Amino acid sequence: MSARPLLEVEGLAKEFGGLAAVSGVDFAVQAHQIKALIGPNGAGKTTIFNLISGALRPTRGRVLFDGEPLPHRPHAVAARGIARTFQLVKLFGEMTVLDNVLVGCHRRGRAGWLGCALRTRAARVEEHHLRALAVQILELIGLARSAHAPAHLPVGSPCRVRHDIAGWHRCLRGQWRFGQ
Repeated sequence: MSARPLLEVEGLAKEFGGLAAVSGVDFAVQAHQIKALIGPNGAGKTTIFNLISGALRPTRGRVLFDGEPLPHRPHAVAARGIARTFQLVKLFGEMTVLDNVLVGCHRRGRAGWLGCALRTRAARVEEHHLRALAVQILELIGLARSAHAPAHLPVGSPCRVRHDIAGWHRCLRGQWRFGQ
């Protein structure tokens, strides 16, 4: 008997004004499995990612993560541990590499905007922990030497930073589910 898939897409369909962008898509991804979604331009690959990430609501079908339906709100999907990245990298060039990683880490923060604005003790402690976590992430991906440099990195490096902002902090906390 095989284990329940970590991600299940069942009968997924999306129509825009009667035009079917995606129709009857089914697939499953097991824990620690890598699955590719390939096809020509206009085949619906981006639409499928937008449906999974909650950016679009499906016309039909459903997406399950760990056996539970995913909500149709991107922030709620991200809270479950699924993040979508984009092909074009947009780093904050005036900020350091470390600060760019911290932007992604703050998604997991609990101090809230008011606590951060008032610099409460809880916010300062959280910032300290998140900064240490961001340094660990940069060490993992080999960019620790660039931590305090402006985020204008050589070609290829921004892609690594962008990709890791979304997920590496989950790995460090022992919550990464797709493998390492």
